[in-house]
Amino acid sequence: MLKKIINHILYQNEKRIGVKLDYARKIVSVDTRLFMRYGKVFGFLDPRKHLSIDAYHASRLCGALSADCGSCVEAEINLAQNSGLSDEVINHILTKDLGALPDDIVAVVELSTAVTNFLDAPEAREKIIKYYGEKGLIELSFAMNGAALLPGIKRAMGYATSCNLEILRRVPHSKD
Repeated sequence: MLKKIINHILYQNEKRIGVKLDYARKIVSVDTRLFMRYGKVFGFLDPRKHLSIDAYHASRLCGALSADCGSCVEAEINLAQNSGLSDEVINHILTKDLGALPDDIVAVVELSTAVTNFLDAPEAREKIIKYYGEKGLIELSFAMNGAALLPGIKRAMGYATSCNLEILRRVPHSKD
């Protein structure tokens, strides 16, 4: 019965994020307790209280991009769109067209890209603290690394797909 409930919840989440969660279904089929442990990760990753929508999703997009998981990047694009991040901003992040982004989002992209690629960007970190405070920086660290963590789980299980940015850049441009 528990597996049926979990699979129903997974189906609802697949509809919400627009990608299949086959790896999560595999975890459920092997051991529901392991799935419950996996599910605890989301309580840690998802809350956004100290960042703007743009900063939060820019960071998550960069984390997923660094992990090179196409379906994870696609899910992050869908989540960002559903939260109100404009297609134009999403495309600028995907193409690293930083000149078209506001300074606070440039700092987020720079720090998120650096950190999730095992580098540092101290100037970007200082800007983020200026814009969002220490709490925002901590929340941002959860967002970027959380979005990079999930592809690692998928890759270890054999479910990751490589990014094809030409396909992912199919994000429609806003007609404002």
